[in-house]
Amino acid sequence: MIKKISIDELEPGMEVVKLSSEMWEHLPHLYAEPGIIESGEQVARLKAEGYRQVFVQMKDENRGLTDEQRLDQLISNREAAPAHKERAPFPQAMKATRVTYESAMSCAMRIVNDAKLGRKMDYQAAVDTASAIVDCAIRNPDTLVCLSKLSEFDDYTYTHSINVAAIAVVFGEYIGMTREELVDLGMAGMMHDLGKTSVDQNIVNKPAKLTPEEFAEMRKHPAYGFVLLKSNPDIPSKVLEAVRLHHEKYNGSGYPSGLTRREIPAFARIICLADIYDALTSNRCYRDAILPNKALGIMYGMREQEFDPLEIQLFIKCLGIFPSGSLVQLNTGDYAVVRESNPGKPLSPKIRVILNKTMHPIRARDVNLADGVKSGDTELEIIECADPGVYKKSLINYMTAN
Repeated sequence: MIKKISIDELEPGMEVVKLSSEMWEHLPHLYAEPGIIESGEQVARLKAEGYRQVFVQMKDENRGLTDEQRLDQLISNREAAPAHKERAPFPQAMKATRVTYESAMSCAMRIVNDAKLGRKMDYQAAVDTASAIVDCAIRNPDTLVCLSKLSEFDDYTYTHSINVAAIAVVFGEYIGMTREELVDLGMAGMMHDLGKTSVDQNIVNKPAKLTPEEFAEMRKHPAYGFVLLKSNPDIPSKVLEAVRLHHEKYNGSGYPSGLTRREIPAFARIICLADIYDALTSNRCYRDAILPNKALGIMYGMREQEFDPLEIQLFIKCLGIFPSGSLVQLNTGDYAVVRESNPGKPLSPKIRVILNKTMHPIRARDVNLADGVKSGDTELEIIECADPGVYKKSLINYMTAN
């Protein structure tokens, strides 16, 4: 990578690059003699001669890295990355995301049904859907997190695949993946459980604990999914590997191969995070959903076992202590829904106050808790997450209204 630097930044060992001879017309104080800077004395001489800028060949930290190593580097470096990104306003972004989410559900239904009937998947439609999900994540990721919890589709098979895709893409965007990588990651999320179509549905939907034989069959679904997809030459290998390995664990206790952290591809590790989070926070026929903040607490307790410690910390920072779509109770007794996270202040998200302490609707008002808003003499703060099922009405309209 070529970069223009101040002559004060020039150091021995740096390589000055060859430039067009016309550059001096635009930068009269530019030093442009190509070659390696040999010594500090040479740098001092150039300063004394009045040179102020120089173009040098910077070392490319990503050169020679595999895709896997580069993604690992993104995860390792994310702590130092800037937290703030400009996002589209939540209400407008939510309207667009809702359309995308509903379209994605239709695509998921077609993918699953095609697999059950032995038909070839419409790969381009799946790519288009994943690309639309990526657009939503870039526009405002909180809208995807919100819909993953408040959507009103009943069939877990379809909603889970789209939720995992959405949450994985949100995390991938958070750590700085490229758009192409995000689309592939979204594809992996959509396809990760496709192999369950090859498992006896009585086992998949069994409301009781599986027998050892049934569990052994269930553990085959990643391999079944890999087999279903590998015949399609358009599907990238990293998507196939994520489908096959998304149940591997940090400490080697996963399946199908008992791989440890260094052996598990980054895509598979991210899909695993999203998969478990959505499973914990979704209603099932045999278990009620766990509140989002408690689910994240459970997952944090699984660090160094199922999850890489740094990755689960980043995942929690990405979603926020109180993820978008959470119903929360304030210290005033009123209830609010979380709209957007505040990465710099995870305990103080942007909320919409909607219910009084008896859970009766009140005039909605938007509050950014990070601003230190007061009710009387008391600064508003969240006391705890609340169970939205107690309210018995949909919260989704509170998220889309201006």
